[in-house]
Amino acid sequence: MPTIESAAPYATFINVFKCDPASQEDVVRINVEIVENVAVHSAGFISASVHRSVDGTRVFNYLQWETPQHLAAMQASAAFREVARGFAGLIEFEPHQCEVAHVSAPM
Repeated sequence: MPTIESAAPYATFINVFKCDPASQEDVVRINVEIVENVAVHSAGFISASVHRSVDGTRVFNYLQWETPQHLAAMQASAAFREVARGFAGLIEFEPHQCEVAHVSAPM
């Protein structure tokens, strides 16, 4: 099970996909297809979660990879490029590599 922890030894990415509400389900579907058909079979993959905004204008993914280079290698693959073509004309993409600054959970 993936965990979120500060000072984690892995790379964390939060990506924002801006979209029209009419396209949000397609953007979710493409993200899930990339995760399930490409990322999970790629070296260095740890976890991914896909989130949708309730107003329909955004999709977010939260990714954990062993290193940024593992993510870059997956994104350079033919399998990724084939599925990611589906984003054409649907999104404005805003990628972010992040550091987990704080995590709270009930004891």
